[in-house]
Amino acid sequence: MTSYSAALSHDLFEVTSDFRNYYGGSQFLYPTERERTSGCGIAGAADIVLYLRALETGDYSVSVQEFLDISGEIRKYIPIIPGRGVNSFILAGGLNRYFKKHGMGLKARWKITRFRKWEKLEKMLEADLPVILAIGNNFPFVWGRKELNLYIPDADSKDREEKVYNKYQGVCGHFVVVTGIEDNCLTVSSWGKKLFINLDEYNRYVSRHSIHIYSNILEIKRRDRKLGRSEFT
Repeated sequence: MTSYSAALSHDLFEVTSDFRNYYGGSQFLYPTERERTSGCGIAGAADIVLYLRALETGDYSVSVQEFLDISGEIRKYIPIIPGRGVNSFILAGGLNRYFKKHGMGLKARWKITRFRKWEKLEKMLEADLPVILAIGNNFPFVWGRKELNLYIPDADSKDREEKVYNKYQGVCGHFVVVTGIEDNCLTVSSWGKKLFINLDEYNRYVSRHSIHIYSNILEIKRRDRKLGRSEFT
């Protein structure tokens, strides 16, 4: 099995509130029930924008209001479909409209072959770009409830050389933001928590219960503004 190792140059920003600190943004902070239930794609897009801003400013502390303001701006381009949430391709198109409006020199697309998915993800992290990962709906029974496990480290194993992970929650039809990959493990942000995904389990989930077009990564290329070329291919 291919070994991967990459991470963002700085740990993901924190969203700070009076009650707790979040690892990245959380859809649970949104004001409406629809956004809290189905806003994971918008939260992921906001995480990308806010992380890139933090790289420029050096300030990795974000207020709840700043997260809500950026999310609200992105929400203008990415509608939530009642009962379905955020469509993957609308998410990519909306982000591209946001990138263009703000002169960010970025281009997003889902068109990744399943054989190069993790290689592309590794290169994005090396280029200091967070990665939106789709954990797709079931296929062909799209209303099925087969799920992928997200894990959290066992508190008692924190100081051990070999960590123990406990199941946090099972998900399908969900977007998370990847901040690191190490061998067989992805570090992700979801609901403002640092969680982990087993790569083998993800691959099995896609092959048995979903489909590649539903379960993919949003590739973002940072382009040289003068030459119009991407920094990596």
